Amino acid sequence: MKINQNISAVIVNDQLLRNENSVAASVKRLSSGLKFNDAKDNPSGIAISFKMQAQINALNRASLNATDGTSMVETIDGAMGEMTEVLQRIRELCVQAANDTNMEEDREAIQQEIDALKKEVNRISSDTEFNGKTLLDGSLDRRTYVTSEVTLPDGSKKPVSMYDKITNVIISDEVQADNYNVRIEEPAKHAVLTSTGQGTPGSVITEKMEGTVTINGVKAEIKAGMSAEEVYQTIRDAGDAGWVNVFVAKGNPPVPATGAAFDDTMLDTQGYEEDTGGYEFNKTLAFVSQNYGSSEDVTITCDNVELAEMLGISNIPNVELAEIEKYSIKKDSNALTDTSITTTPSPNPGAVKDGVIYINGVAAEIKNTMTAEDAYKALEEAAAKSGTKLSHEDGTDAADYDFSKKLIFTMPPNTSHNILSITFEDPDLGELFGLNTDAEAILTTEYKAVAEGEDAQVSITKQAGTDDIRDEYTGQAVVKTTGNQVVITDKSGFEMSFEVRGDVAYAGTDDVDITIEATDIGTLQLQIGANEDQELAVRVPVLNTKSLYMDDLNVVKKGGPDKGMDTMDKAIGIVTAARSLMGAYENRLDYVKSGLDETEEDMTTAISRLADVDMAAEMTEYTNSNVLTQASISVLSQANDLPQQVLSLLQG
Repeated sequence: MKINQNISAVIVNDQLLRNENSVAASVKRLSSGLKFNDAKDNPSGIAISFKMQAQINALNRASLNATDGTSMVETIDGAMGEMTEVLQRIRELCVQAANDTNMEEDREAIQQEIDALKKEVNRISSDTEFNGKTLLDGSLDRRTYVTSEVTLPDGSKKPVSMYDKITNVIISDEVQADNYNVRIEEPAKHAVLTSTGQGTPGSVITEKMEGTVTINGVKAEIKAGMSAEEVYQTIRDAGDAGWVNVFVAKGNPPVPATGAAFDDTMLDTQGYEEDTGGYEFNKTLAFVSQNYGSSEDVTITCDNVELAEMLGISNIPNVELAEIEKYSIKKDSNALTDTSITTTPSPNPGAVKDGVIYINGVAAEIKNTMTAEDAYKALEEAAAKSGTKLSHEDGTDAADYDFSKKLIFTMPPNTSHNILSITFEDPDLGELFGLNTDAEAILTTEYKAVAEGEDAQVSITKQAGTDDIRDEYTGQAVVKTTGNQVVITDKSGFEMSFEVRGDVAYAGTDDVDITIEATDIGTLQLQIGANEDQELAVRVPVLNTKSLYMDDLNVVKKGGPDKGMDTMDKAIGIVTAARSLMGAYENRLDYVKSGLDETEEDMTTAISRLADVDMAAEMTEYTNSNVLTQASISVLSQANDLPQQVLSLLQG
């Protein structure tokens, strides 16, 4: 036996320490619920678990991002829904304005509401926001940059921005990020006619010069005694109603500005310089269509030869002189009695036809879609404007009128000599209203001049005049121009549209090569994944009256309601397509969120298998270690008693 070294106690103590460490580890695992609490417990396991936990946290945040994105897209969708309602109302107003039961002041009232609604469209575009971000003004759309090259004096070339001359650039989602080259061969042009008057400054219209100047179907009645300024105002108002700008042009004859002199201040005048010194009968009048393109024209007619010479209409280069047969009924009386015309209805009046009846020069347009009541209202409106009262043999109610009843036109005494005249060109129209019996055929001479605008000329070929299309397009690419609007389409939904301003190449003949750089910059990037570049690009197109091509909608002008209906159909289609895209984004984000939540759940399950302790197994291990610890303590006590047994030997 040894007393200096108690080997048994050392052995037991060492085992006791192991058991205590095992108990401590079990207690730590049981209290934390984790298999490993320190890096030494499982170095590779703890690295894997923390990486997985980072992914789980990121997936949870990405799911919340998708929820925020859904909220933003829903806001956009709601704004587009309100915009669609506004556009539907504008189209409804266009349909209302197209009805000829409306008087001019009615259409003006309708136009006031349309103008207010157009402002509302622009307000929705500029003011719709989410968390401070403006949504519909194009700031969340793909960026495009338009440049061209100019030659410097030293012969080198320098790229310059063309953003002010190539405007309203819109690309479809299928347009890949790339540079697209386009050649502007000719900008669009307005239709233009100019006439230089032969009159003397300070003179007035005489009775022999009385007549009608018609601009795109809108009549300007020129009366005796009218001054040059009064004639100019009358013609200018008629031109505006017929989509034509009428102004006094400098020069005799005027010459359009060229080169750098043709700037944005002359776009509406096609480069002609405006004379602000007032109009006289020896000055030049310019008639310029308000819109670009081959579908826009300026048609001027004048039914009085002397008036045509006075205004210079007779010296327009392409003017034609024709004899027109008209039918006229004219009655006059002194200032003390009424002047009246009573029709004689035909027993077989025939069908309603398109045509115009003039009551003292005021036009009543008759359309083949009109009922007898509608036609009566059109005549009644024109008669009222001319100072004439209209009735029929059973009273004045339009609902009581049919084409078998007599019409009575009455002008009350208001001047020293009353003249009541009714004129028309189509005898079938005269028969419909019973006018033929008293009508007299009159052969008149009429001047007529017509000018048409030009569409922009654009190509995407490598060389001018060839069919070899540039490499960035396919052989199926097509260029279509309407006025100053250009649309380039290609296969697989590729579409790129823009507007070419009239001074893009000034008035020169050189082609202008432009480069449209389509980028992926600018879209709303939603982080919908746990890692970089896991994003969803949400593209929100710009929506305002300019991008919808409705900023010049006017139902008061000639043909305005019909043009407005077509314009609004296209505008509603654009907004509806954009809203449909938002719906697709919403559905996708719903799937994104479901996928993220499912992935997060699966990864949580995986990390649980890796890092979470099995409590039942660990409790068994804990119990075993605890029992061994207690046993070790008991044995250690006995081992410590062994050296005392040596004393029994000494006593012996």
